[in-house]
Amino acid sequence: MRKQLIILVTLLTSLIIGLIYFFNSNTNNLSQKEEREFAIKNTSKITKIFLVNAEGKRITLEKVNNHWLIDNKYVARPSRVDLLLKTARGIQVQQRVPKAQTQQVFKNLTTNHIKAEFYENEQLVKAYFIGSADRNSTGTYALLINPENYKNASTPFITHLLGFQGYLTPRFEPTLNTWRDLKIFFFPKNAIQSIKLEYPNSPKDNFTITLTNGSYKITQNGKSKATNQVTIKKYLLNFKSVAAERLVESPETILKFKKKQPWFKLSVENLLGKTIKVIGYKKEMPKGSTNALGLPLKFDPDRFYGACFNQDFCILQHYVFDPILTKYEDF
Repeated sequence: MRKQLIILVTLLTSLIIGLIYFFNSNTNNLSQKEEREFAIKNTSKITKIFLVNAEGKRITLEKVNNHWLIDNKYVARPSRVDLLLKTARGIQVQQRVPKAQTQQVFKNLTTNHIKAEFYENEQLVKAYFIGSADRNSTGTYALLINPENYKNASTPFITHLLGFQGYLTPRFEPTLNTWRDLKIFFFPKNAIQSIKLEYPNSPKDNFTITLTNGSYKITQNGKSKATNQVTIKKYLLNFKSVAAERLVESPETILKFKKKQPWFKLSVENLLGKTIKVIGYKKEMPKGSTNALGLPLKFDPDRFYGACFNQDFCILQHYVFDPILTKYEDF
């Protein structure tokens, strides 16, 4: 057992030394000035960004028809992409890593880094490793990569962003949840063809709104209800911008709720025939939960689960959805 432990320690030590050598390679043909040039002057030309961390978690952001896609599958959150591009444009060297700390920084970069690559039409124009925060948490360790030969620079630096207090690593985090646009409904005025809202446990509250000959009408079980057009159009404004709070990643939670009776089923069709569906499930509170008055609380008053984006499960907020979840009698 002791012999096996010694062998394991030896192998790990060799691996770390090898990685340090890899990060500390000095055959990069970069001048001292070039090793400090992390910023991209014109980020509007960037068409692809690749991010990968030391654990192998990765994402690719690609610009398609003025929209950014994640792994050619999901729409990226515009504000998140803008923040990264702003960082890539403004990142600069705060100071060189002190010589006494250089080897330790190289060692840290081998086990705790995010590699960022920026492309213009498939041409790599900038690449570097982003590490952890410096000792004061006001800068971020970084090491440039030569985009021409993909060799590492010889000197790590502490980088920062003027006007920003903190470290930059979270802005490069290659986690899908961080980057996905969680907007469910984004219908501008007069863009909705129909809405169907069903409550499986309360059919009397179901209703359908349909645009016919330029006017909206409300029906239930095929019977129309005379309703003021202003009232209906005011209701439709609730679909202008509706987003989920976050995705649910637990397979157990998803499987559990797929077997339960839904709280509501919502279907919205736009004028182009595209339909977006949300199925809501009430989120149970832990046993013994009470509200501010000390009364028993069975369901979460702030959040609930929802099946949305076709196959995904999300956390949704009552504050956001309550104006949408109206009833037939309310019109």
